[in-house]
Amino acid sequence: MLSLLVILAASYLLGAVPFSLVVGRMMGVDLRRHGSGNAGATNALRVLGKGPGLLVFLLDFGKGLAAVALLSQIRVGGESLVGLLGSRPELAAAWAATLAGTAAMVGHVVTVWGRLFFGSWKGGKGVATGAGMLTGLAPLPVGLALLVFVGVLAATRYVSLGSILAALSLPLSLLALHFGFGWESPPPVWIFATVVPAFILWTHRANVRRLLDGTESRIGSKAG
Repeated sequence: MLSLLVILAASYLLGAVPFSLVVGRMMGVDLRRHGSGNAGATNALRVLGKGPGLLVFLLDFGKGLAAVALLSQIRVGGESLVGLLGSRPELAAAWAATLAGTAAMVGHVVTVWGRLFFGSWKGGKGVATGAGMLTGLAPLPVGLALLVFVGVLAATRYVSLGSILAALSLPLSLLALHFGFGWESPPPVWIFATVVPAFILWTHRANVRRLLDGTESRIGSKAG
């Protein structure tokens, strides 16, 4: 149990690092007062430019990937997670990785570092961090979701719509790969891929309202 608590705490604290706000402050810009006001890669791209926006995306992506690939491996005193998270080592490892990535996503959205150093718990919307997490868990479905994102973005220039539809494509991709090609994924990956679209929809609920109203900003539009 202690190992799992350490994994979750470390993953949350890593995920909670608000890289967009840090990069913005280094450039003398408070992202919460510009563009959409969101502490994520899209607003960084819109307000700070392509280079800083790409840097923020890679850092946010890296948080999710590092939680899955590195922090989920933490063991305190050689403690095993078998039994606590599964009857087999591979199942326990899959659960540990999924829970670590989930904690990083929660940290990105509700950030204690943002509260301590920037005055707000509100972080980003979890897309880049979630993409990093899922790349560590199931890279092929993420690749298919990336194609969906790029296609929607190219056609509409709405990052929010691309993010939402890419998230919705994840469980469909897993189903297609499973029944079409025999692709096997552990239960926690299926569970997360089913839950993540609802999570992304919730974090993008304001964007959904603007999309329905026709007031959502397109990528390339002038930052406010």
